[in-house]
Amino acid sequence: MRIWLHELTGNEHGWIAWSLDLMGFATWSPERSSLLGKVPGKLQAHLNWLAGAGMPAPGGVEAGVLEIVEEVRGNEVLFEFDRQPSTPAEVSLCLQLIAQTRRELLDTVVSLPDAVLDWDPPYAQFAAWARWRTIRQILSHIALTEVGYYLPAIGYSGPDPEDLLANPWGQQLAISRRASDRFLQQLAAGADLLRLSEGEESWSVRKVLRRLVWHELLHLKSIRRIVAEYAA
Repeated sequence: MRIWLHELTGNEHGWIAWSLDLMGFATWSPERSSLLGKVPGKLQAHLNWLAGAGMPAPGGVEAGVLEIVEEVRGNEVLFEFDRQPSTPAEVSLCLQLIAQTRRELLDTVVSLPDAVLDWDPPYAQFAAWARWRTIRQILSHIALTEVGYYLPAIGYSGPDPEDLLANPWGQQLAISRRASDRFLQQLAAGADLLRLSEGEESWSVRKVLRRLVWHELLHLKSIRRIVAEYAA
């Protein structure tokens, strides 16, 4: 399995391993050595998720011997992979994957009572700057991040993203996702599938696609842990 390593700096810390052969797969650990030890198991779990959702992984990707393709360091940096134009097929795959994560997310939260949605779980570790602790806050964060952070990095513009917060969480998710789907479909039909910008934060279409999938999957797992902890 090929992996790309990112050492985080700034507000965050630790290491992330990405498999850019599997859009949206990444796993974090505080140290490089511990990260390399956990990658195969995490990747196998991701492959199992894809299979269970009826979305087979690309041929040749399997949890096994690690091949480190590239290592980068910094905040919101790019891999060389990200500096290449995306393709309509990659955009289509992103749409398919975020549709699946959204189905699973809604299935998980739609029947939760307010007591669970607003429970502040006893996190062992939590970033002091993050504003999303409860499930309700996480759902707003998912909706806001798509249209207020990721997509604007590659040219999206729309209503003030903060206006989303005036709506209930279900509408926030629906409004944000409709805008995301429409923008990505237009993107796939256009000529510019690179949209590279480099500076204090560096972005491209490929980076945004993988981050869209990763972000919702990451918080889906977090919400499921919160629900299980509440039940316990």
